[in-house]
Amino acid sequence: MSCLKVGCKILRRVAIVVCLLTFAAITRAAEPAPPRTADYLREAYREDAEKCHFSRADGTPLKLAKKPIMRWTNDDDWSGDVFVWSDGETPAVIGCILSGPFDSLRYVYHEFHLLSDKPIAGADVQDGRRWEPATKLERELLADVPPPAGSASGRLVQMRKIARSFTAQMEADGRWELRLLPQPLIRFGKEDGDVLDGALFCYVWTKGTDPELILLLECRRDGREPAWHYAPVLFTNREVWLKHEDREVWHAEPHQEPAGKLATGIYTTAFARSIPAKKEADVPTP
Repeated sequence: MSCLKVGCKILRRVAIVVCLLTFAAITRAAEPAPPRTADYLREAYREDAEKCHFSRADGTPLKLAKKPIMRWTNDDDWSGDVFVWSDGETPAVIGCILSGPFDSLRYVYHEFHLLSDKPIAGADVQDGRRWEPATKLERELLADVPPPAGSASGRLVQMRKIARSFTAQMEADGRWELRLLPQPLIRFGKEDGDVLDGALFCYVWTKGTDPELILLLECRRDGREPAWHYAPVLFTNREVWLKHEDREVWHAEPHQEPAGKLATGIYTTAFARSIPAKKEADVPTP
């Protein structure tokens, strides 16, 4: 057999092998990727959030956002998703569904904080508990800052600068400096509304991205010229301090839930349920 014929035969075989490998690669790419182990936690968090129904005092339902505004993890295998329930264009309740490991289970906890400047109706939360905030979330005027800019982009620059002028600390076997995330979790407002512009900024524990304090910033009219206001939003049961320009402006003692089944504070947190440490499909067969 001539060298030419041998060479052609080898080339044909190589071409066939290349075609088969290419087809296999395309087939694998077309197949859906197997679900990540952590996905079932996100499904559980969403499931719990959808079971929480909040409404205004007149009974008008608050709307749960389609997606969490934040997903976080810590280096000790805790994780959670942060959700908001809005009254029109304005967030009225913020909540976190979170979990951590406990032997072969994960313990799931819920926490909620009122954002509305009006009281809301009572709601059933966690396992047999009821949350009826007795008051609204008070805002404080920021007097020593420039007046709000006329454009949305200019106000966003201002809000980021204002957020950086606040610092937060938390007690956890010593005082921890909380880290401010540079981007707001959510932005809201209406040009012709009482709240012209607003955002939620988040301070996290440096062990990961666990949100411990939320800073609400709003450009409010309140019948006057627009002005900047703020409100601290507790998101932990630990002791927390907030400073503005190195001056303490707010302090929260360690949070303690009431002994009964009724919580009337603007913040509530409690154990909700336990779930398997892994989704059944992810547990290896013996």
